Amino acid sequence: MPSVELRVEEGVGFVVLNRPEKLNALSTEVMEELIATLHKADEMQEVKVIALTGEGKFFSAGADLSEVHRASSPEEAERTFRTIAKLVSALMGLEKPLIMALNGDAYGGGAELIWTADIVIAVESAKLVWAEARWGYNAPVLPVIGPWVLGPSRTAMLAMTLEPLTAKEAHALGIISRLVPDQQALREEVKRIAKAIMENSPQGVRSIKRLLKLSKSSPLIELGLSELQRLARGQEAREAARAFVEKRKPSYSW
Repeated sequence: MPSVELRVEEGVGFVVLNRPEKLNALSTEVMEELIATLHKADEMQEVKVIALTGEGKFFSAGADLSEVHRASSPEEAERTFRTIAKLVSALMGLEKPLIMALNGDAYGGGAELIWTADIVIAVESAKLVWAEARWGYNAPVLPVIGPWVLGPSRTAMLAMTLEPLTAKEAHALGIISRLVPDQQALREEVKRIAKAIMENSPQGVRSIKRLLKLSKSSPLIELGLSELQRLARGQEAREAARAFVEKRKPSYSW
């Protein structure tokens, strides 16, 4: 069974992370498959709106640190995070409206993906946790976009402490557009919003999408992604990957 599926319903291209047994963790292979599927959906005439979601109880647990642990060299470990940079670029470069449909919790890189979406919908029980600092990395997008959405102080708290942000809190802050009670309602809400988009002028929607893409384009995001790859080669990231596999907290020397 593929790790990423494309299901087209009523003009919506549901791009589904289908690795629930691994909490939809983002391995290099999964991300490459996801990038290819997103490009396919963006090119399909019958797809008018793209919705990225997950199968199971998690949207995504972020980067697959077990893959990083198996890497035989720092350069090989960096490969996962080079692919994350490609994925962020692919999501931000989509021509069609992108809805992020959070079917469950989003951790680390999974939480970072919300910033690439035009509209975010979530089940009420979902949590967002930017966990990168625990595992020796940085959150490359949160510190750039977060300050003008959340304010600098709340952004720093989320990025540096792993304090969770509930879906209800994220909705109150404007990060999430709609809350729904469960996954069935999530799918129906995605289709309802997509239908509302498709009732409007295609040229008008494309123009809005273009402006939204420009508003999020920043050399600081590119710098953050470059930093992420640099950190992947470091000893702290290697220790964190070992700790992840051994199910313990990483040990760092301050």
